[in-house]
Amino acid sequence: MNDLDAYYRALKSYRDVIDNNRQCTQFKNALATSNPENDSLTITQNTCVIDEDWINEIEKGLVFIEKAIKENRQFIDSNGEVLPIEKVKHVSKESVSHLAKHSNFITKYNENEDITPDKLYSVEKLNDYAVYENRFLYMLLCYLRDFVTIRANDILSLSNKYDGTLKLDKKITSPKHKFTYHVELRDERSDDAWLKANNPINSAIDRIYSILNSIVSFLNMPLMEVVSKEAMISPPITRTNVLKMDNNFRGAVALYDFILAYDKPGYTITEQRTQVAPFNKDASDEFAQVGALLAFLTYKNSLSLEPVLKGRFDTEEQKRKENEIKERNDELLQLKNRLENMECSPEEYILLLEKQVSAMNEEFWRVDELNQTINQLSQSKNELEARLGNANIEIESVRAELENAIIRHNDEIDELKSEHENYIQGLMLDHEEKLKSAQDDCNKRIDEVKQEMQAVTDKLNQDIANKNESLNESIAKLNLLNEEYQALITERDACKARIT
Repeated sequence: MNDLDAYYRALKSYRDVIDNNRQCTQFKNALATSNPENDSLTITQNTCVIDEDWINEIEKGLVFIEKAIKENRQFIDSNGEVLPIEKVKHVSKESVSHLAKHSNFITKYNENEDITPDKLYSVEKLNDYAVYENRFLYMLLCYLRDFVTIRANDILSLSNKYDGTLKLDKKITSPKHKFTYHVELRDERSDDAWLKANNPINSAIDRIYSILNSIVSFLNMPLMEVVSKEAMISPPITRTNVLKMDNNFRGAVALYDFILAYDKPGYTITEQRTQVAPFNKDASDEFAQVGALLAFLTYKNSLSLEPVLKGRFDTEEQKRKENEIKERNDELLQLKNRLENMECSPEEYILLLEKQVSAMNEEFWRVDELNQTINQLSQSKNELEARLGNANIEIESVRAELENAIIRHNDEIDELKSEHENYIQGLMLDHEEKLKSAQDDCNKRIDEVKQEMQAVTDKLNQDIANKNESLNESIAKLNLLNEEYQALITERDACKARIT
């Protein structure tokens, strides 16, 4: 049973129960007929048409590629060198021919004995499969793989895409109940299972994936695995004689030219949008059932009614089962009385008895199932307890490891702190020594500077004293000269007076 069948079965059972309840039916009908013009369902689907020209060309070209791979083309590389006779693994025609031309390698020869050379020419032949043509096939297969994969992925993602939009707007108003229900739903699904199973282009898709599987199988062939280890060639290709003359390789080249020149997507997508509005009666009823269910879930969870409703449900189920058993027993008793009065046949009585036994067996089976479920739950409980015990042991182990790690971490921290303190103390001592040395140097320099300043000051004072003495002498001379000048002026004035 897939999910669609499960949902449909649950919806069918749900509707059957609701339709038998008058209040639920009234609420559902009111919800279904409320604002039908606001209800809409929009479905967007893609219609894909695949161009089969590239599929046909690739299918035709893969036949040539497979035959070209099976040709198993290779290049034989011969490497020869002269080796001491004890290192030669096998003798070939080239070895004998080379020895005939170099008789100086022969160290021992008798008519009755074999020739014994000292050295011998040894040839090693290596098969090289990485010829240009094989590398071209590998490049072509890689191109084809990407070419087909891109188109296959696009076709599947577009043609199997589902896009549905639902809009509902309901409102019910009564003296005791006001209900508003608004839904905007967008459902997008890629690679949808239903669309994938019913896709009208599945036959073309199967051909595409058959091509892709063939390409992958060719790439996994031993020859291509060897070639894949070599550097891939790049366009433009060199059209060697093999590519031009060999029929299989010529077909591969034709396919290569086709995919290089193919510039179309290889498919056509048409988007189709369908809108359903308003809904028919069945669809309106189904969407109304969902609204009523959501209203019930909101009411139940908001008021925490789960224990009460479950208890009432279990009680009703128990009563229903008891009534069914009582009805079957009453029917069996009536049939038995009728059988005694010859009002029914023994076959009817046996048939009803079988029904009763079958019903009882069903009850027994259900009891057995419940017992099995209980046993399974008990076993699961034991397993969980065992796992819990193991988990507790692991937790204790981890806790012990964590405590040890914490202790080690604290020890490491203490050790680092001690090292840090010693380091800081050493730095401080070193700093104090350097500071004391710097202070001593500074004090010594200060003393030197003081001495120099004192010497300069003494010399300056001496110079000032000498200058003052010289200045005093000059002032005394100046005073004498001034007195002499004044005397001369007085004498001049006296002379003038005598003259007049």
